[in-house]
Amino acid sequence: MDLLLWVLFGVVPAVAAMLVGVGVGGPRWLAPALALAVCVPFGMASGWPDWLWWLVLLAGRLGGLHDLRALPKALTLVGEVLLVAFVPWLLSAPLRAGWSFEGSVVFLTAGWSVLAALWWVLRRAAKVHPGMSVPLAMTFVLATDAWLLDRYAGGSDWELAGVAAIALGFAVLTTVWRRPFVCGTGGTMCIVVVHVGLLWCGRSERELLRLPFVLALVAPLPMWLVSAKAFADARATGALLGVVLVGVCCGAALGVM
Repeated sequence: MDLLLWVLFGVVPAVAAMLVGVGVGGPRWLAPALALAVCVPFGMASGWPDWLWWLVLLAGRLGGLHDLRALPKALTLVGEVLLVAFVPWLLSAPLRAGWSFEGSVVFLTAGWSVLAALWWVLRRAAKVHPGMSVPLAMTFVLATDAWLLDRYAGGSDWELAGVAAIALGFAVLTTVWRRPFVCGTGGTMCIVVVHVGLLWCGRSERELLRLPFVLALVAPLPMWLVSAKAFADARATGALLGVVLVGVCCGAALGVM
């Protein structure tokens, strides 16, 4: 997509999805609105596998069902666990042909561990402090993803991450007229799939091990402070500190480019 198409078929639908889905429907529609915001330009972009489109859509669907309490939590949790298992497996598929058995074990274990950690940290943070802290922090992270993809991948790889960052940013802006903003735990799975999927997809081992990519990948982890025992009586303080440290990690990723 060129810039005009990106704005018309990426940014505009993303903003509309958030204003209607979250601004009107409420924050419990965050996951499906984010999935829709990313999947619309995804369908026009080239070079991205179809399965990633379906995984983003599925993550948004599961997150919406969870936050809207349309299904038992146990069922949506099983679905999210399966996503955690499948995403690294599918992302590494083009690379595994050149890996030894031992290398496959190491890389897949690392991928599963990182993805599970990101999911658990953000899910826990959203549960104990269901405000705007998680979407705000991930807006910074996705914007960093877009910047890195523009710098290292070239082409239009940055556009989907940029759309996701703008979408989450507008979700946070809905707090201007819709208070309180309550980010459900279901929305975190969709955010994580978008973050990891767009950052990893199509990258070689060498690219993924670049320090900026590693820092961007783990940038959301400081959000564990939200649920730390030290901040049991001051969740807002923990959330603020977590968002600041996420911003620091994002700044470090950009600083070492």
